[in-house]
Amino acid sequence: MDGGDPFGEPVADTPPAPLSMEPPQDDAAFSMPPAPVTQEPEVMAPVVDDFQAPDEVSPQQAFNSQWQQELSSRKNAEETAKQTAITQASADLAKFTEERDATRESKMSKNRSEEQVKLEALEADLESTNPWERVVKLVDLQIDEGEVGRMRGILIQLKNEGIKSA
Repeated sequence: MDGGDPFGEPVADTPPAPLSMEPPQDDAAFSMPPAPVTQEPEVMAPVVDDFQAPDEVSPQQAFNSQWQQELSSRKNAEETAKQTAITQASADLAKFTEERDATRESKMSKNRSEEQVKLEALEADLESTNPWERVVKLVDLQIDEGEVGRMRGILIQLKNEGIKSA
């Protein structure tokens, strides 16, 4: 071996030919394989166990039957509970609506009566001969904060004295 191929094959003195990028002439190399033919499964006759009489039910069949009955009973119980919940919800909604309407009506009538009382008081204040009485009613004189005491005293004095005619 004289520095050639380590596997003992003869080394060619010519360089390899460049790869050509020409498209193939035949499209068969790129075509899809044909779709597999599907056959319908064969319907097999029920397997009869030689050790079991055909009238007897296998444990698997018994379990499946029992499971289907349990699922059916669960579904019926769920439907009953669902209908009960729907009925209860509609009754609660109707009750809530009635209570809300009653509360709304009572608040509206209360607000109307309070507004009527305020309007009557305002008209009575307008008819008063002393305008300072009206001012005192509009101002909160119960607050006692430092510098406000003097103003409060002046307002009370003006209310009590009234307007002196010249």
